[in-house]
Amino acid sequence: MSWTKERPFQALSLTGGGYRGLFTARALQVIEEHINEPIGRRFDLSCGTSIGGIVALAVAFEIPMSMVVKVFEEEGESIFPPGKRAPDGVRGKLDLFQHMRKARYSTQPLRDAIARLIPKDTILGDALHPVAIPAVNVTQGQPQVFKTRHKEEWQRDWKLKAIDIAVATSAAPTFFELAEIGDNLYADGGLFANAPDLIAVHEAEYFFDVPIDAVRLLSIGTTTKSYSLSYTSGRNFGIADWMQDQRLFSVMISSQQQFVDQLVSHRMKERYVRVDHEPSQEQAKDLGLDVATFAARKTLAGLAEKAVTDILGTTLSPFIAHEPQLKIIREK
Repeated sequence: MSWTKERPFQALSLTGGGYRGLFTARALQVIEEHINEPIGRRFDLSCGTSIGGIVALAVAFEIPMSMVVKVFEEEGESIFPPGKRAPDGVRGKLDLFQHMRKARYSTQPLRDAIARLIPKDTILGDALHPVAIPAVNVTQGQPQVFKTRHKEEWQRDWKLKAIDIAVATSAAPTFFELAEIGDNLYADGGLFANAPDLIAVHEAEYFFDVPIDAVRLLSIGTTTKSYSLSYTSGRNFGIADWMQDQRLFSVMISSQQQFVDQLVSHRMKERYVRVDHEPSQEQAKDLGLDVATFAARKTLAGLAEKAVTDILGTTLSPFIAHEPQLKIIREK
């Protein structure tokens, strides 16, 4: 395989962001409807974290994005029941106490939703296209990236169940319990790579010796570009203050995403395209990591469609025309 400026290594990177990942799925659905075939056939590698990891696995298995959107819309409130979201005020402090030693949501509805997309006994080695999914191995105390066998010597991850990897990358602290694969426990990959753009670039440069000017990257966000606090919020934040309205997670996601976006755009310039749409102040009231209401669904779908159609015939054109070279190595 030889990658050049004319025929680059092209990667897809999908950001984490809880239910706001519906934006990602809908954005890819718009592209699929335009090219009239699975989006995975246009990329050498897909990377995704948390909800983005679930979508990236769907890309790798050629699950239609229309189906991914349908499942997210239908199962959203089963995964994130409205009655279990953290309330405000005094009730919020009581709620925090009640969840001091247990996760807020059950993992089973999430697992059931993923099983509607990828059968529960499917292994990663059954994927049709290369994929890389980050998680945190808390048993080993280190980051881990699950990968298809798109390099000869990789012999471990392809034997694992895809649904277990999807649950592992999505095991957001306080939201879901730790995921278990074999004898190891895992937490959400968003703890270190919520926007896995750098993982995709590193994969190309380090493992396949692709020069940076022969790497092209399409990154899709989850409407979470910036997050800031008002001065009236104060300075002396305690646990309850940081957990209110998911401030801690919002700051982590936003700062990671902006930092990665800056680094990658500096290195790759026009070969890097980021698809995202920051909601207005009014729209933001309807959105959240665990908000799966009708209003959230409509807002996310609308923003995604607009973000993609605005650039479908311009900056997205090279990505849509790409013919990938990287293939999964199969057992003989």
